[in-house]
Amino acid sequence: MTSQTGESPPSATLLEVYTDGSVFAYSGKVEYGQGIRNGFTRMIASVLERDVDDIRVILGDTARVPFDRGTTGSASTRTVGVQLVKAAHAAKSAIASGESRLEISITGDDDEDSSVLDLVGIHEGSARVDGAERVTGNAVYAHDFSLEGTAHGRVIRPPSVGATLVRIDSTRAKQIPRFIQLVESDGLIGVVAETREAADRAASFVRARWTESSDEVSDWSMPAALKDRGNEPVSLRDDGNTRTDLASADRVISGVYYAPYVANAQMEPSAASAEWSESGSLTVWSANRGPFSEQAYLAEHLGIDPENVRVIIQEVGGSFGTKSPSVSLEAAILARESGRSVKIAHSREEEFSTSTVRPAALMEIDAGVDASGKLVAWDYTAFHAGDNAFRGRRGADSPYDAPSMRIRIADSPSPLPHGSYRSLGGAVNHFGREVHIELIARELGVDPLEFRLSNLSHPRYRRVLEAVAAMSDWNNRAKSAKADSALVGFGMAVGFDAGSYVAQVAKVVVEGGVVVVERVDVAFDCGRVFNSDGAINQIEGSVVMGMGTALWESVEFDGGRVLNSGFGGYRVPRITDVPEINVKLIDDPSNGPTGAGEPGIVPIAAAIANAVADATGVRIDRLPVQDQL
Repeated sequence: MTSQTGESPPSATLLEVYTDGSVFAYSGKVEYGQGIRNGFTRMIASVLERDVDDIRVILGDTARVPFDRGTTGSASTRTVGVQLVKAAHAAKSAIASGESRLEISITGDDDEDSSVLDLVGIHEGSARVDGAERVTGNAVYAHDFSLEGTAHGRVIRPPSVGATLVRIDSTRAKQIPRFIQLVESDGLIGVVAETREAADRAASFVRARWTESSDEVSDWSMPAALKDRGNEPVSLRDDGNTRTDLASADRVISGVYYAPYVANAQMEPSAASAEWSESGSLTVWSANRGPFSEQAYLAEHLGIDPENVRVIIQEVGGSFGTKSPSVSLEAAILARESGRSVKIAHSREEEFSTSTVRPAALMEIDAGVDASGKLVAWDYTAFHAGDNAFRGRRGADSPYDAPSMRIRIADSPSPLPHGSYRSLGGAVNHFGREVHIELIARELGVDPLEFRLSNLSHPRYRRVLEAVAAMSDWNNRAKSAKADSALVGFGMAVGFDAGSYVAQVAKVVVEGGVVVVERVDVAFDCGRVFNSDGAINQIEGSVVMGMGTALWESVEFDGGRVLNSGFGGYRVPRITDVPEINVKLIDDPSNGPTGAGEPGIVPIAAAIANAVADATGVRIDRLPVQDQL
């Protein structure tokens, strides 16, 4: 048995090898479709030279796994993956020497020494260890999970953000068969009933009057509100003298770009089950990406010791930033007050209306170029909705070689609950930057690839750009652009996120004002690759998800009230929208593995917007693209 040593906790089991040949591995990471259970299993099996059927990976149970800060930042393989490989190697050595227990120092730092990965074999063409359960419907998600004899809860929610309760009448609700209790506690109002149907019916008969916020900001006025209400920008980078060099540049090209709120719109709405023991301890079954952060959140809000809270993460049907611990807190309060185990499962409308959204953002860019087409100055200011400036910083820096560069980020009050999203602010910032880069190239009459390469010296950026240009036959794209009366366009974008480099070319056809993405070529450098199928799956998923934010997705709201609270009014990509996607992995054993789950989404909106501009001649400076045609 090997253990992880560090501050929190002092010691925790990572790996157990039993005499019957079975192996148990433990991690605080969470599986929500990205394939880490499969990856961890195969890495351990490779080192121990065991069959994958002998390996069982336990994830996201605070009573059984080491402390973890959460499944974010595309960091699972490069951190916990490395730790588990070290543990497996140590266990193999211990078994060979006859030891029954070995303690090694594994710090849990974000970037472990990845040289140990030389011990791991490449596992190509292998079926996912959890694939059969998922496709046959046997995987148990938080929405599926129920305790025997559980009651069901439904929260009475305000009609808009910031609304306050004036009065409530539950007389009719209490007459519903199988009704158990109306709960009013800790600012929460909810009903508990024996079945979900009874809970829903009882909640529908609760009459509540609210005073709503006077905030008049809507999705229409949000671009102006971001800047008008924004705080003082924070400087992330200030090289050279941007103002002076802009003033002396041969040409200054300016642009303002906007990305609206978008919903996570994950397949599984939020759900949680909660049960209190007679001793006052709490167990919650949920779908949060951070079981230990949820444990701390519940303990703080319920006024109990974290050691008396156990969080067990079920299979997670998508997350990307939402699935907050609030639904678990609601279930815990209803369970405490009713004396029953309680399950809460959001409806789709409830999920859209109450979940966090990706912050909207406004970006202002001034770029100066000299007579030879070289960037001499870059001035970038972005206003991101919400009070977490960190989300807006990701992806804001520029890789281009301008000697004078100023990067500033400001937060701005958000009329809607804001939260994380795949790549945080990375996709939004990349949209503004890469659309502006292509605008400069068009204004100068220079090929977008040529302009990028002439202003990029970083070798890994250049490598993915050159690779995607070859994949897409970029220099001959005009010859392939004939499509009867339809307009055909090609767009390019380059990006960096979670340690990985990516370049994409999108081909679009525009006919009758409707955009169809026909093909996306992707060159992707995430360092050393152990499972190309897994990496490609992540990239393809990122491209399709990013297509939605590029073409259609936008949360419509007015005064804190979400107006399109369902898929009927919120368009996401459908299977018929999926284009041909070609991915080239630039496997680089000299660099350790970096993220694959998020980098693929950061350039795609810009690549599509640039392709549409190429096809139509219409400048695309805001999302979603389809609304601009």
